[in-house]
Amino acid sequence: MNRLRNSIDDISVVVLRRLFMVIFCATTLGTPCLWAAPYFRDTGLVDIPTGKVIEHGIFNVGTYFAFRSEDELPRDEAALQLDFGLFDRVEIGLTSVRYNQRVFLLGHLKILLFREAGTVPNVAVGIENIGDPVENIGDKFENGLNDLERYERKSVFLAISKTFNLPRIHQIHGHIGIGNKRYVEEIGIGEVLNGVFFGISKDFQPAFSRGDLRLSIEIDGRGINTGVRYTARDSGMQVYAGAEALNAPATDEKEIRYVAGVAWTNRALMKRIQEAKRLAKQAGLIANQAKKIAEEDKQ
Repeated sequence: MNRLRNSIDDISVVVLRRLFMVIFCATTLGTPCLWAAPYFRDTGLVDIPTGKVIEHGIFNVGTYFAFRSEDELPRDEAALQLDFGLFDRVEIGLTSVRYNQRVFLLGHLKILLFREAGTVPNVAVGIENIGDPVENIGDKFENGLNDLERYERKSVFLAISKTFNLPRIHQIHGHIGIGNKRYVEEIGIGEVLNGVFFGISKDFQPAFSRGDLRLSIEIDGRGINTGVRYTARDSGMQVYAGAEALNAPATDEKEIRYVAGVAWTNRALMKRIQEAKRLAKQAGLIANQAKKIAEEDKQ
C-alpha cells in the first residue's frame, strides 16, 4: 500500500520534469515561433498578477497567441509557458522566447506573504522577466514600444487580492497592485497610474458547461483589458480569450490586441489522486476491521 501511494505521489513530479525538458529543448534547439507574452498566468487575469499563488504540486502549461486589430489580423506574439507551485507559498514560471533568430528563457517568481482569512487579503510579491529579455537586442528591435516594455528585465510587483460577498452578485474577486518597469508607461493611461494596476474577476459554474468559467476586466499601464477563461472540470483543459486595449499615444491610434490560447492544469488529476488515496486508506481500515472480526470469531 505504501509503495502504491509513493508511486501516485511521484506522478506529478515525473510529468513536471518532462515538461521542463520540453521547454529546455525548445529554447536550446531554436524551435521557431516561440515568442513570449505574460498573458493568462495561472493565478493572474489577462495581463496583471494577483495576490494568489499556485498550490503545491500544481502546474499549468500552455501556448498563447496574440493578434493585432489590423488588416487580416497579423499575429503579434506566441508563447510557450509553464507555471507551477511549491509549498503553497511559492509560484515559479518559465517562458520560452524567440525573437530575431535569438532564443531567450525568461523566469517568473511570486511569493505569498499573507493568505486570505477574514478581513486579511491575499498579499504576494514577485519579479518577472528574470533572464535575458527581448530588450537586450537593442537596435534590432524595430516594431512596437509596447512589445519592448512587456519584457523589461526584473519587473518587481506587489499584488493584493480579496474576495467580496455582494448581494445578488455573490462572490467577486478584487485585485490591486503596484509595480515598476513593465508596469509603468510614461504616456497615456500609464502616466496617470504610475505603476498601479487593478482589476476584478468573477467565477461561474454553469451546469451546461461541465467546467468553471472566469470573467475578468483590468486596467494596467497599457490600457483596459478583458478576458474569459474556461476550465474543464474533469480533464483540466483550459481555453482563454481576451482583448487588450493599447495606449493610443504609444501606437499613433487606438489599437486592440486579441489574445487566445489553450493550456492544461493537473488540478483535476491531483484531486482524483487524492480521492484515490482516501479510498485506498478507507479500504485498508475496513480490511483491518474485517480481519479483527474474523479473528475474534475464531476465538
